[in-house]
Amino acid sequence: MIRELVLLFAVVINIRNSADAFKFMSNWQPPKILTDEQRFEIAKTEERFGDKKLVVITGCSSGLGRQTVKNLLATNKYHVVGAVRDVDKMEAVAELDGFNIDNFHIMECELNSFDSVHKFCDELMEYKLAKPIDRLICNAGVYQPSLPYAKWSVDGHEQTMQINFLSHFLMISRLIEDMTTAPDPRVVMVGSVTGNDNTVGGGGVYPIADLKNLDGFKAGFQNPIAMADGYGFIGAKAYKDSKLCLMMTSNFLHSKYHRNTGISFSSIYPGCIAETPLFREKRAWFRKYFPVFMKYITGGYVGVEEAGQRLFQVAHDPRCAKSGVYWSWNGGPREGRGAAALEKGGQIS
Repeated sequence: MIRELVLLFAVVINIRNSADAFKFMSNWQPPKILTDEQRFEIAKTEERFGDKKLVVITGCSSGLGRQTVKNLLATNKYHVVGAVRDVDKMEAVAELDGFNIDNFHIMECELNSFDSVHKFCDELMEYKLAKPIDRLICNAGVYQPSLPYAKWSVDGHEQTMQINFLSHFLMISRLIEDMTTAPDPRVVMVGSVTGNDNTVGGGGVYPIADLKNLDGFKAGFQNPIAMADGYGFIGAKAYKDSKLCLMMTSNFLHSKYHRNTGISFSSIYPGCIAETPLFREKRAWFRKYFPVFMKYITGGYVGVEEAGQRLFQVAHDPRCAKSGVYWSWNGGPREGRGAAALEKGGQIS
């Protein structure tokens, strides 16, 4: 009897060890049999994109976005889709800058309209075929500090908040599922120092970004409610609040989705680009003296070319694949702060 029990125990141990040996096959899936249509789509995808990563960037016909695209295309490692409001302007810029049109595709996207964002996402999904989206760079933005009253989007929302934040939020929600299939997916949101109240630019210059209890959002944020906090409209604050919303969203998406999806969510402040179309609505004296002030008084000045290199770095550099980071530069590269950003997890003092 004892001998039989020993033999039975040995058999059980052997079976258990054999089962453990095949644990590596727990996630094994049988090979998928592709249809002729699927084979054709894969072949067409390889013909269009090759081994390049697919980047989607909003607002790239001028300023920061334009310089970022130039850097991306210069590597010959990316196929870039430019989501822009003015297709004709973008075509002219692409020709002027010598963009490789084989690797650059222009698509219309009016962030002032949710329908346009939906249409863009639908057309993008069709254009990319079987290629997953590797990078989504939410760059487009408007700054209207001198407006005495709110302007309203097609959807009845305050224009600055919809263009800078709400439409980007919609775009992310539409594209995030597709990005999970990419090997190193990143969502990069262009924030601003003005959205941080713990900085001189954000906390020391009125009006200060402050969403308070989100009473404006809670009330539906429809005309005539123009501010997220529910208070009266202030053009400069609308911009700062929209950038604060973007940076908060980046942190939220990181905490909620990074671990399950593998997508890296980050925001970036590339420095104060004092000479940029973003300030086109400011007074002439401001546009003349503000760059001088930033360059020689605060030391926070950064040219648009260098700022484009910084946004490109966050999208491209393997060291910037870290999620949940706010990449920032305060001051010029002469201080080596770009390297410090990587060493300090993105926070540069």
